[in-house]
Parts: sequence; structure tokens; C-alpha cells
Amino acid sequence: MSTFSAPCIRKSTVGILSASVFLIFAGQASAVDRTIVAKNGMVVAGHPLAVESGIRALRAGGTACDAAIATAATLSVMMPDMMGPAGSGFALLWDAKKMDLSAIDYDGVAPKATNAAQYTLEKKLRGFWAPTVPANLKGWEAVHRKCGKLKWASLWEDAIGYAETGRPLDFDGAFHIRRHVTELGIYDGWNKEFLVNGNAPAVGALQIRKDLAATYRLFAKMGSKALYGGSVGDKLVAYMQKNGGLISKEDLLAYKVIWRKPIETNYRGHKVYSTPPPSAAVTWMQMLNVLEGYDLKALKHNSFEYLNTMVEVSKHAYMDSYKYVADPAFVNIPIEKMLSKDYAVEIRQRIAAGRFDMKTVKQASLDLPSKTATSHMSVIDRWGNAVSMTNTLGNFWGSGIVVEGTGLLLSNGMDWFDIDENVWTGEKPGNLVMAPGKRNRWTLAPGMLFKNDKLYMVVGGAGAESTMYGIAQPIVNMIDFDMDAFAAVSAPRVIWGDTYHYTGGTEVHLQPGIPEDIRARMKAAGHNVPDIGKNRNVAAGTTNVIVIDPASGTYSGAAARQGRDFVSGY
Repeated sequence: MSTFSAPCIRKSTVGILSASVFLIFAGQASAVDRTIVAKNGMVVAGHPLAVESGIRALRAGGTACDAAIATAATLSVMMPDMMGPAGSGFALLWDAKKMDLSAIDYDGVAPKATNAAQYTLEKKLRGFWAPTVPANLKGWEAVHRKCGKLKWASLWEDAIGYAETGRPLDFDGAFHIRRHVTELGIYDGWNKEFLVNGNAPAVGALQIRKDLAATYRLFAKMGSKALYGGSVGDKLVAYMQKNGGLISKEDLLAYKVIWRKPIETNYRGHKVYSTPPPSAAVTWMQMLNVLEGYDLKALKHNSFEYLNTMVEVSKHAYMDSYKYVADPAFVNIPIEKMLSKDYAVEIRQRIAAGRFDMKTVKQASLDLPSKTATSHMSVIDRWGNAVSMTNTLGNFWGSGIVVEGTGLLLSNGMDWFDIDENVWTGEKPGNLVMAPGKRNRWTLAPGMLFKNDKLYMVVGGAGAESTMYGIAQPIVNMIDFDMDAFAAVSAPRVIWGDTYHYTGGTEVHLQPGIPEDIRARMKAAGHNVPDIGKNRNVAAGTTNVIVIDPASGTYSGAAARQGRDFVSGY
């Protein structure tokens, strides 16, 4: 349970604030609206205080892996609507000394009691049947064991301090509580944890979460054992049993992270890597693969010809993603074909033959749920080790279920499965149908690019299905149009489709900054372009990036203006 108080500086908070002042005046550069350049380390993530935790780990001699865990732990307190230890995630890890790139899948799985026939759209979206088995904590622990140097417990100190003495509610934090009061206030745990007498707290309030602080102390002391077989897990299982939920002790004990081989392709002399399915990263990689065959610079950035090409390429990549990408333990996924240069030629030939009228075979729901709750971080240390990590709860606030006595918010990972039919192909059951022990397809898609065998870019983003646009277009902006990091992630984008695969949208959203005459030409060409402000999908991909200068080795980092991310380096 949490409490709130008026803004104040508590005794234990003074140390945190003092550290902030020290960092600011010790050569640290921070921003949200420009490219930041540094030489010793950099963190780009969803909240300035979480970024500060990561920078502090780097300054203490920690690796990028240490900084990623410290950032994630604090971020889970600062942005509980976006991610937390009971969510899911994927990460790429680069070991500069060993020249080794690895991918880790810590996606939650459907509980063993899952029965698709008993689900409705509402039951998989919110409530006690919506969560997949918690996974982030075990994933973070695995990352630390592989490449961390600092003590695990030290990486939780900031998070524990903020939970114990108060998270200062900024505008975004207060807004995302307020806009969900009607929907999630019906859940007793969420109500007690985030509201004050049933009302949303104001900007500037301190959100004190004693239960969460106690839980995080156990995580710091015991690691994942506290949740997977320990007292925190016992509380979760008891709460599930009390309320008819599905997650059991057996589910927790059986859960394992998976180390996978990164998938790869090439784009204009750059080696491009990301995480394999059930991550949907293959989508943005396939987009790059096909786009490589066009002279985008000659088409000119955000011209009609450029945008039309981007949309047509995207539709083919998304159809493949919606048809094939799922848990590889359950389905065969033709990754090699999807990323082959021959297949890219085939798609370009299809595009040349005429516009692809991609539509669902079944009318999908027009009522879109709340936007997604995902946060990406890009991290690099003084030795050149890097982490590209994306964590999520699914939708904002996940399932809306806060486990009694723990402060832990559970995901709604079940919402990212199909119940029976694939609305795009008509297959019944399709690859995305839920099943016990299955990992859902996520739009979490962390990436890294290399040039001449040297790390060139760490990139990733959030925004559900718009994530893939949010990654592909900034990469094109930097490589094809020579934009710096901030210009690349902030330039107006084109987005095709809805926030979610199962709602079946086919709109083309043109962000502000794209001229009206271009919008008119896109409409005339037959694209489903809504009037400004009328589009179903308002997500655009909140991308962040770090680029490494090949000559000096310095780091340039930036975050998209429309997101909540913050960048800092030293």
C-alpha cells in the first residue's frame, strides 16, 4: 500500500538530491531536447532519476549491465505504469572485450491453467486472468550474472530509497494515474496503491510505497529466489487463489529465461542485430532489408514518393510478422527467409506491381484499449560494453492488479495473444493463439548496429506496433539522410496500422510536420489517411539511441521528443 504527502525533502532524500547536484557539476550532460555527447558512459531511459541511477552505477566502476539493472530498478518506481519486475522483456548485450553479442528472452509465459476457450477480449486485457508469469526480475538477474561487476544489492538502493521515502510525482506520473482512475480504480489493490481516498494525487505529491520497498529489499538480498519460490511469490500465488487468478507456484518455479542467438541482416554496409521471436524485431529489420533496394536519398525525406514507399514496405513486413512471429517452441518461423536478400527483392517486385491492399479477413474491434506500457533503455560504458533493453507491462498499468502486501503490479501479457483466430490470415488457430506455457509475441525490439566490426549504434523504442516504425525510420534518417541522433528520432514519421495487431487497423498516420499537400497526395493514392486528430493509432514509437563516433569513440545520445525518455552522459 502507498501513501501520499505534500512535496517536501525527507532526510534520506537529501543524499539522493546531493548526489544529483554532484553529478550535474562533475561534467555530466543531460537533456531531453537535443543530442548529448559524452566519452565515458551514457544512459538513455524513461525518467531522469532512473537515468541518474544508471550513471551513478557507471561512475562507480560498473558495466553497462550494472547500469541497466540500476536504471530498470529505479524506473520501476518512477514509472510504475510502464514496467516493473513482474513484467516481460528482451535485451541485447555487447561485450566489447570478448567481441560477443548475446540476446536474452525474459518474456513471461501463459500460466499452465490457461484455457483459451474461457477467455474474452476483456478477460485478457485487465484483471486476474490477464497476467503472464512474471519474468523481468529473473531476466535482470541473468543479465547481471553474465556481465555485471557491482554487487546486485547495490543496484537496488536508489529504487528502495524512492519507494520508502517517496516518488515525486511529475506531470506524466500524475496524468497516467488520473486518466485510469475510472478504469482501474475498480481493482482494490491498484486503488490503494496509487489513489488517495479514491482520487488521483496531484503533481508534486510524494508517493510512498512501503510494501514495494520491503519487496525490493528482499529482491536485493535474495535475488529472484524471493519471487520464484520465496515469500513474495507465496503472496502472489495466495492473491491469485483468493481472486480466481491463474498463476500458480508451479508456474513460478518452472519459469526460465532463454539465451538466444541474435538475428541479423545488413543495411548499407552496417550489420544489424536484434532479438529473435517471440520479439517482433524481425519486422523493422525486414523493413530495412527491403528499403535497402531503393535510393531513399534521391526520393527525398518525407516526400510523397518516400512515404508511399515506406508504407508499402511496412505492410509486407507487418503481414509476415502477424502471420509468423510467435513462440518458436510452438511454431516454425521462417526467419532466414524473412531476412534474406532474395525475399527482399521479391517484396520490391510485388510493390512495383501495385499497392498491397492489406486488410483483415474478419472485422476487428474498433475500440482500442489504453496505449502501451513499455520502456526502452540504451546504455554504454567507458569500455564500450553496451545494453539495448526493452521492458514492459503490456498496456499502461498492465493488468491493473497489484499483489496484496507486495506493491508488485502484474502485466497483461495475455492480451498480446489471440484467443482463437488470426484476424489477418483467417487461420484458426493461428500462430498467436494462447496456450499454456507459451510466450506471447511482443513488440519489444531492441537493436544494435555495427560498422567495420565496431559498435555503431544502440537503439530501441516503445509504442506497441508503432515501435518498428519508430526504430526503422530513425536508422534511415541517420544512415541515408545524415541526421544527428536527436534530429533522427524527432523527425516526423509515417505510421501504418493500429497500436495492436488484433484490432485490424489499416490507417496511415502522418505526424505533424508532414505538409498538407503530401497528405492530400497520400489520400489520392488510395491510402487510408484520416483527418488530423482523427487517427485511431496515436502512438508513434518513442525511440532512443546512442551512436558511437568511429574516429573519436565518443557517444552521442538522444530520445524522441514525444516520449518520456531522458538522456545523460559524462
